[in-house]
Amino acid sequence: MNANVSKNSLRLGLALVVLFGGVVFEAASVGSATGGIPLPPKKPKTIQVGLVDNGIAAGKISTTGKPGTLTDDNPPAPSVSPAFKIIHSALREELRQGRPTYALKLLERDPMAQKLKASEYDRLAAVIAQSYMTEGKLIEARKLAEAAVKRSGKQAPLAGWIAGLTAWRANDFNNAAQHFAIAAESPIASPWLKSAGAFWASRASLRSGQFRRVDHYLEMASAYPRTFYGLVAIRALGQDYDFNWSEPTVSWKHKTKLQNDTQIAEAFRVAGQGQVNTAINQLSKTRWMVDRESREQVMAYALRKKQTALAMHLARMTRDDQGRFYDAALYPVAVWEPKAGYQVDKALVYALIRQESRFNPSAKSGTGATGLMQILPTTARYMNNGNEVALTTPEANIAVGQRYIRHLLNDSAVNNDLFKMMVAYNAGPGNLAKWKANLKGVDDPLLFIESIPSAETRAFVERVMMNYWVYRIRMGQDTPSLDAIAAGDQAEYASAGSQHEDVIVASR
Repeated sequence: MNANVSKNSLRLGLALVVLFGGVVFEAASVGSATGGIPLPPKKPKTIQVGLVDNGIAAGKISTTGKPGTLTDDNPPAPSVSPAFKIIHSALREELRQGRPTYALKLLERDPMAQKLKASEYDRLAAVIAQSYMTEGKLIEARKLAEAAVKRSGKQAPLAGWIAGLTAWRANDFNNAAQHFAIAAESPIASPWLKSAGAFWASRASLRSGQFRRVDHYLEMASAYPRTFYGLVAIRALGQDYDFNWSEPTVSWKHKTKLQNDTQIAEAFRVAGQGQVNTAINQLSKTRWMVDRESREQVMAYALRKKQTALAMHLARMTRDDQGRFYDAALYPVAVWEPKAGYQVDKALVYALIRQESRFNPSAKSGTGATGLMQILPTTARYMNNGNEVALTTPEANIAVGQRYIRHLLNDSAVNNDLFKMMVAYNAGPGNLAKWKANLKGVDDPLLFIESIPSAETRAFVERVMMNYWVYRIRMGQDTPSLDAIAAGDQAEYASAGSQHEDVIVASR
């Protein structure tokens, strides 16, 4: 037997055992899901291709559930069949290795895939279409995505999104608008995908001369203000942002109880040591998490005690008596000050910290990135003239992190562009340079971000930029880069004396 086929069959069999037990395994063992298609030669494993399907797979458009939830909450996945989960897992492995054509053959020929509902089949086809698109195979991507849209319509919103982007790349703006609208109007799409589809439908309507629909789709996108495109749409409409910057106070009624509660004291102690998840678990077992008023008091106490990471977590599940989130806790300001002060925009530093570590100084990734700004030790040494840096010390981490920001801004591939700096921060300057070369001629900053092959990086750029704009708004600063993106321009970062501002570079 072909060794690769055997390997795939074994992988699938193990997944079946874990997920569904012996009954499903017996059904799959007679030639289902990857067992019968000869594998083409494997391509070198590079960066992971983005896999997005309305929260089913990791990717850019995978946040918030219902309106009013937070943009970085993970929504429950739509109800899908066991066969969908199995086939999706097999497809994801092939796409990670850059093999969309084989993934498509698997979907088309596998007996289990043939039993999927049409909408499930087309949602998987859309994932493959996205992989084709990010590899630059736009014709294949568009053909596959449009076929999925034709069959399943709003039940395959990612297909509408990919069909829209590929039509846009072909300057077919009329069809692009129609396909983006599928994503915007889908009842199963996440708010991130809805707002993205609506914003791009507005852009495509403008390009195709459908002027009456421009504001209509902007209004649709603006209904999701806690998303990247929702924020941009609000600015494009000239509307105001309605953030809640008030902070709750600890009442006299609860102050003594909080101070004397041993469970609270222990949770705050371990949180202060960087064990935020442990602290959250401990808090969840207390009576303080039972009702809104008590949670609000614990959050207020955390803010008072400068437990920023804990307060930020509590803010995700706490609203005021009018039903509004406490944005002052969701977008906290820290007490840490690097020795030489802030050399880049503090809002930019906070935006990165919020995404990278959620203000936990002890955070550490599987790759070794450490501390508030998730800096690799090798990068820290390079930025510090070969000397070691205490990356779990907040002030030292911020100091070396902002040096790295300045280093990236000066990189020739970045050239002070905020979006490209974010790409380089997440994926490295080398990948940025490679993607720029592959996307030569794509001058539109939004199209560039949507076309890069890493789902993680797409998500990172949009989330950090959203954080950045919200922090500038909180600090009472202008947001010219937001104005630029809303107007279809490009944004550049620059410093002016002691004030650090993002400025516009016209690039229609």
